[in-house]
Amino acid sequence: MRNRNKQLSLLLLSLLIAAAILGCSTPSSQGTESTSSATPTPTEFAGGSGETPPESQNPCEGLAGTLEMQLLIGPSEAVGLSPYTFANIPFQIVQSGNAYFVEGGGPVEYYEDILTADWGSFSVTFEGDTTISGECNAADGNGTLDVLVEMAGHQTVVVNVEGMEYTYPWEGSPTVEASFPLTDGAQVGGEGWTLILHLN
Repeated sequence: MRNRNKQLSLLLLSLLIAAAILGCSTPSSQGTESTSSATPTPTEFAGGSGETPPESQNPCEGLAGTLEMQLLIGPSEAVGLSPYTFANIPFQIVQSGNAYFVEGGGPVEYYEDILTADWGSFSVTFEGDTTISGECNAADGNGTLDVLVEMAGHQTVVVNVEGMEYTYPWEGSPTVEASFPLTDGAQVGGEGWTLILHLN
């Protein structure tokens, strides 16, 4: 009888332990639904990351180059001498606020030529210095270089005829206005002068 009571007691204890274990089970085991915490993933919207795309660079910004100048020496051409002198004038664009200004200058090549004949001689010398000013303007991604070239020049013509010498000096500061598209090799000319744009 004691053994039977002992077995009954062990059976009841086992049932209590089993009931306790089942009571502690998670409800996720009942049915098919379960709860989970999902890690959210970033959502990309049309238009990319939301950053403002960089503005296109102004074509005038950081611009530099040279203006090649061909200048007609009038008295030389009249007697058949080499008619032109030249200059390569460096310039750069300097920004001030929203404006882009042209700055530059340089010397004109020293010119000297002489014609000798039976009646005597005819010589021409020319020297000068240039200054460039103006503005670079951009519109719709294109640009225009508007320049004023001022040249301080000194010219001397000496004519020898039958032993007599005649000297004709000239000094002046002629100016030339020109407008170029921002294209390497663009060329503008007028009476007695030609300017060619060379961009770096």
